[in-house]
Amino acid sequence: MTSPGPKPQTPACWGGPMQVLAAGLPLCATSTLKEIFEEANFLNIGPTMHMNRCLSIPPNLRFILEALAETDTQKRRAILYKLFAGCAATSGFPGHLFMKDLIEMYPDAKVVLNVHRPGAKDWALSMQSAVAPFLSWRHRIACFWSVPDRLHYLCEMEFQHFVRDKFGVANVWSEELYDKHNQWVLDICQRKEKDVLVWEPSMGWGPLCRLLDQKEPEVEVPIIHDRDKMEMVVQRRIAIGLKLWTKKIALPVGLCVLGGWGLSMVVSPWLAC
Repeated sequence: MTSPGPKPQTPACWGGPMQVLAAGLPLCATSTLKEIFEEANFLNIGPTMHMNRCLSIPPNLRFILEALAETDTQKRRAILYKLFAGCAATSGFPGHLFMKDLIEMYPDAKVVLNVHRPGAKDWALSMQSAVAPFLSWRHRIACFWSVPDRLHYLCEMEFQHFVRDKFGVANVWSEELYDKHNQWVLDICQRKEKDVLVWEPSMGWGPLCRLLDQKEPEVEVPIIHDRDKMEMVVQRRIAIGLKLWTKKIALPVGLCVLGGWGLSMVVSPWLAC
């Protein structure tokens, strides 16, 4: 069964600098924070950069690849200003890759280090379950004709290279990565003398609202399970990919076959004479 379609994106129409940088890794309540930041009945910060604002948008994926490949700081940040244009916050991929840049680019933004409550081991298992399918041959073949999926695969591979080069870990679902990334964020904030809130949803609205100088909503913090959502995304992308196979290959081949049959029906009587 095809998974339900994605929720429409809040238009990226924020006119000012980013207000909040959620610096935690993917699967650390990143979808929950996106919901919290964007929805009017929660904190209503504004449009939030997140993986699902990139996966189906090739220009954003190209910006990510260009920024990861650019070693010149000023040139890289020029690319990042384009990528994050119109967003009031960021949560998860791709922002966590560029946190040192973003903290310096947006010095007045509040920093939240969103963490995974069960800890590094459970995060690593969830990350492998969520990310590995995007790197599998099954997914690559199914989504061969999809430009966004090919670009997303390249982004995931660059994510792999990034963590190996920067943190010396084997892959993006390494337990060691979880601790090293979080310490990296804390060290950056310490050097910049910048406050950082370590937060996860069970802590409730209080710490988050105090950091952002917001009134606490009267509803509970929404809990969105990133792992389940990622599994649905994989199913949806494969379904899209298979439709493209039908459009690119099966339908033209079928038409050629039918066309050949039609031609033979016309020619055969003449050959018989």
